Amino acid sequence: MSKCLLITAWLALYACLCGFVVVGHRGDPLQYPEETFQSDSAAFAAGADYVELDVQESSDGTLVIQHDTTLKRTTGADVTIATTPYREIQQYHTKNGEPIHSLQALFEHYQQTDTKFLIETKIEKGVPHPQMEAKIAALVTQYHMQERVMFHSFSLNSLKRLQTLLPNVPRIFIVGSLKRITFAVFPYVTGINVSSELVTAKLVSDLHHIGQKVYVWDEMNESQRKWRWLSNLPIDGVVTNYPKLAHTYQSLTREAQSHPVDTLATNTNTKAIPIYTNPYQPTIRKEPLAPQAVVNVQKAVRSEQTTYFQIGTNAFVDASTLNLAPLAGWAQLLLDQTATVQPTAGWQTVLRQGPQATSAQVGHLNRGDRVQIQAVKLRGSTVWCQTLNGWVKASQLRLQPQLTDAQCWFLRFHQAHGLQVPQLGLGQTTDGVRLDARALALSLN
Repeated sequence: MSKCLLITAWLALYACLCGFVVVGHRGDPLQYPEETFQSDSAAFAAGADYVELDVQESSDGTLVIQHDTTLKRTTGADVTIATTPYREIQQYHTKNGEPIHSLQALFEHYQQTDTKFLIETKIEKGVPHPQMEAKIAALVTQYHMQERVMFHSFSLNSLKRLQTLLPNVPRIFIVGSLKRITFAVFPYVTGINVSSELVTAKLVSDLHHIGQKVYVWDEMNESQRKWRWLSNLPIDGVVTNYPKLAHTYQSLTREAQSHPVDTLATNTNTKAIPIYTNPYQPTIRKEPLAPQAVVNVQKAVRSEQTTYFQIGTNAFVDASTLNLAPLAGWAQLLLDQTATVQPTAGWQTVLRQGPQATSAQVGHLNRGDRVQIQAVKLRGSTVWCQTLNGWVKASQLRLQPQLTDAQCWFLRFHQAHGLQVPQLGLGQTTDGVRLDARALALSLN
């Protein structure tokens, strides 16, 4: 079975859900004040799978949900959390009127839902945090949140303590430098949360190879361009200020089917075809793929009923006119040839929008019509030829090649065993030689 047929069968039978987890960074902070119930609920409504929140300890040991060590930025009050009891902290309100919440209040508020949270332990140098992890674990257990939380932290020691207390809850190590990713880290964590400035496809692949999940955090100013790049990576999750935008790309990648290929292919086309930065919301790159160009295909992705081949970093092409080795060279023999329509049954044959039997009908060709082959696509044993007005099965065409090197052409043509090839008619070559089977010393069955 050819690689083309294997890939076609794989894409038809298996759906690889490549979508990543969307984590709303402090809720949906561009819509509502961060780390408030309103912000958290908005993030879930926008499609976030988790909401990220930060936990610090007040002077009386209450676990307070707040990113900064003070309330200055969120409430305007210059109050330090670590030196203030929670009853006083709770008196200050964010712009939407909500008080500063505790972790216990959050668990109580969302207890009757299926919402999930990514909890960051804020371990600040010089700031006391007595038994923070033990208190978190106690609340998680009390409210039966073991299946609804994950932990992440810049502090490996904090994650080590959480591993002892709640070994089955995922623990993600946040890094802003590749130097922090060492083999000494992996026994204590289940994933790495890495800056988007550092993440690469190879890093993701290497971390996956040793069983680590890969989450990405950005400077929280993601653009459409950033997402077109980011969604090409096989990451496990992203922490974002844009949960709605992230959910859009998550849905597109989850609906796609993906399969590694790693082989050469040829653009079996008389025209250049566009190269896209992303198969999910295609944006055309400046340079097209030239006619009959040979490229290395890394991956096949089927999205929105179209199969794309990845041919480089952020480089995808519609696979409709690309054929994989070793039959790509054979398919090129048909390019730019003139053929006569000769249906195997009846007087007409169907023209289709694309090179597959399920494509929409766009017209008909009548017996005796002459067409020029502009592109070729092999799908399993079926050979499809693109004409001016649509795609037709090659078995419905009769070639009468006009060739200077006829014997070589016919020999290569008959090496395509098992394919539904065009019918052949012998005739005059461009150098005036009359072709027939005896002259070519071939057995044309």
